[in-house]
Amino acid sequence: MEGQAHSTGVIDTNDLKSILRIVSKNWWIMASLVLVSFLIGYIYAYKLPDVFQASTKLLLQTNDKYNSSSLITSNSESFGYQTYIDNTNEINIIESYDLLKKVVDRIDVNVSYFVRGRLRTTEKYKENLPFKVDVYDLNSSLYELPISFKIIDKTHYEISYNVGKEVITRRGTFGNDLVNTDMKIKISKIGELNDSYISSLQLMDYSFQIHNPANLVYEFRGALQVTNAAYSNVLEITLNDILPLRAITFLDTLANLYIQNTLQNQFDLNTNTLRYIDTELAEVTTILNTIEDTMQRFKENKHILDLDREGQEYFSQYSKYDEEKANVEVEMGALDDLEKYIIQGKDSTFLPPSVYMSSDDFLRQGATTLYNYQISINGALNSMTKKNESIGDVKKSIKKLKENLLTYIGNSRAALQSQMANIDVQLGNYITKIKTLPAKQRGLMNIQRKQTINESLYEFLLQKRATTIIERAAIIPKTKVIETGRNIGVVLPHREKLYYIFMAVGALLALIIIFVRVTFYDRVENLQELKLKTSLPILGEILSAPLSSEMSIAVEDNPKSPLTESFRTLRTNLQYMAVDSSSKAILFTSNGPGEGKTFCSINLAAILAKAGKKVLLLEFDMHKPRIYKALGLKAERGISTFIIGKSAIDEVIQHTIIQGLDVMVCGPVPPNSSELVLSDKVSDILSYGRNNFDFVIIDTPPLGLISDAFILMRMADISLFVLNTKFAYKEAINYVQETVQINKIKNFGFVLNNVKRKKSKYYYNRYNYGYYGGYGYGTYGGYGGYGG
Repeated sequence: MEGQAHSTGVIDTNDLKSILRIVSKNWWIMASLVLVSFLIGYIYAYKLPDVFQASTKLLLQTNDKYNSSSLITSNSESFGYQTYIDNTNEINIIESYDLLKKVVDRIDVNVSYFVRGRLRTTEKYKENLPFKVDVYDLNSSLYELPISFKIIDKTHYEISYNVGKEVITRRGTFGNDLVNTDMKIKISKIGELNDSYISSLQLMDYSFQIHNPANLVYEFRGALQVTNAAYSNVLEITLNDILPLRAITFLDTLANLYIQNTLQNQFDLNTNTLRYIDTELAEVTTILNTIEDTMQRFKENKHILDLDREGQEYFSQYSKYDEEKANVEVEMGALDDLEKYIIQGKDSTFLPPSVYMSSDDFLRQGATTLYNYQISINGALNSMTKKNESIGDVKKSIKKLKENLLTYIGNSRAALQSQMANIDVQLGNYITKIKTLPAKQRGLMNIQRKQTINESLYEFLLQKRATTIIERAAIIPKTKVIETGRNIGVVLPHREKLYYIFMAVGALLALIIIFVRVTFYDRVENLQELKLKTSLPILGEILSAPLSSEMSIAVEDNPKSPLTESFRTLRTNLQYMAVDSSSKAILFTSNGPGEGKTFCSINLAAILAKAGKKVLLLEFDMHKPRIYKALGLKAERGISTFIIGKSAIDEVIQHTIIQGLDVMVCGPVPPNSSELVLSDKVSDILSYGRNNFDFVIIDTPPLGLISDAFILMRMADISLFVLNTKFAYKEAINYVQETVQINKIKNFGFVLNNVKRKKSKYYYNRYNYGYYGGYGYGTYGGYGGYGG
């Protein structure tokens, strides 16, 4: 009989059978764990709170502002910088810690309120809350600690919290401060509390948590996301929160504070310019007053009423060029201040106000752009490191803009110096002409010239001041909200995804368990499975019969049962074993107790006898003999007494109720059972059996425990190893195969015992007895304390 099936197809039939066997034996593990994992995932997902997403949209750099000074010109591109806002920097500003902290401080989110239900706890925000908590001072150890809240009556409440292992309980009055060593808070009622309302509130399990403001900022930052729509100046700000109203409030407040922040930069520039102009006006006013006093005293002392016509002409032209020179000096001063600001860069948040005194639109716009870049990067540094890629890009833009501005300043200074030289030449000409006038007129002319120059400067400053005030009134946000905060809906948790994850984990766990079962605990359950695991011959399978009695001969009590038929099959298969002798000595052994070798020995001997054969059953398991009990025989004399010479061989042979079946029981259990097996008289027993019987059935101790079976195998014609499906692990089969190979045991075969009817393909499919009465096994699989 071959133990291995062969496959000639592309797919190995044995492999396919192994897979199908594993699936059929373990599918319930997979199904059970996947189902249990799904239920756990369902409960877990149910207890998770819904996370909503709120959204708002901002449009950056709108051109709705009236610009009286035309700071933005159509030719600004030629200057080397652009007029668009760097959206990456604006995103960094929105996500900055300082701005988010202002939002957290502005809205009331430092206390979270909860209602505990049977399965989950729900957080509340402003809606349907009967009380409000104001925090003035708190022990840092109580941050994030749940504080239970209970309404006592219309005016009193009670809170409790844990400090270590101690439960602290405090009672307070609504509207009054609650002060102790841990906190100073005030809990106020929201609305009136009537008797029926109080009764329902007393059944509610309220609690609240006070948050650390710093941690709260980081929590909101982690839930905040700012994205820039492609090829546009639109920013979409989203926030995930379990409370949609809180998320909407947060986004609306954030948008308003961000717009105020951008406005504040413009107001700061305007305020600094106005302050500078006022300082200059005060200084010029003082100079004009001094000049007027000087002129009045000069006229009185010199008795001069006015200049003649020619002198007036000289004075008018001289004053004209002197005024032009003063304007050029203002322009050059603006260039110098801006150049110093660019090169030194000591105070990047303060732009020199003199720049706005210049009439050069390019220069003013360039300085404003540089200032906005610097403010933007300072805001980004609150939430990012200097090595961040976006900050590096802005620094490159600043560097390029500075280079362009310095080049423009150099060119402008050269042009102004040339203009200044021409003015000096004209002034020199008129000074020469003025010198031809009388000394009194020249003195008066000098005083009037100074007065005219300062009056022109005074008018210029007044004009700039009025322009600056008008620009301040015209300042409106360059950023505006195009979509206020709104609730998009539930975005988390992805419950279906969680179900799949839990089911996948359950399936993975099932595969691990199946792998361990198959690798370490996989048992052979029928003949087909055993064929896949061994190449040794398999003589047959013995069916299990749960209704049997331990102390009976199965083939005698139920001759038509499937169990009896399985022994007939074993009897038939023995004919195909190649044995030379006319009489066959068949040895039974097993790996350990409980396999059913004694049961198989008895019933094979009985089925052979019922077929008309003379059978001698030898009980060589002299450590724990059980055959004499199963057959109801006497144990006073037996193999042990024959070996030691106390009994003759004819005296130890006993007849049974089955015709043709004789038994030589163990006899009294000797203290040296293994040594008796080595006696020469064992050969005499087997020789007697071969000469007087057709079959000799030898029941031996378990092969895995005692070496007696190895000695007797050398004398036996056929060695049968009984393998019980309860213990038919891969290790046991491998052990037997290695033993057979090492000891070169011939005519060896397996007998698979205790096979369930539904596992036996042959008997389950082909035999249909009218009853299943049969014989099973006790705790140890048959007769005897260890299975025989």
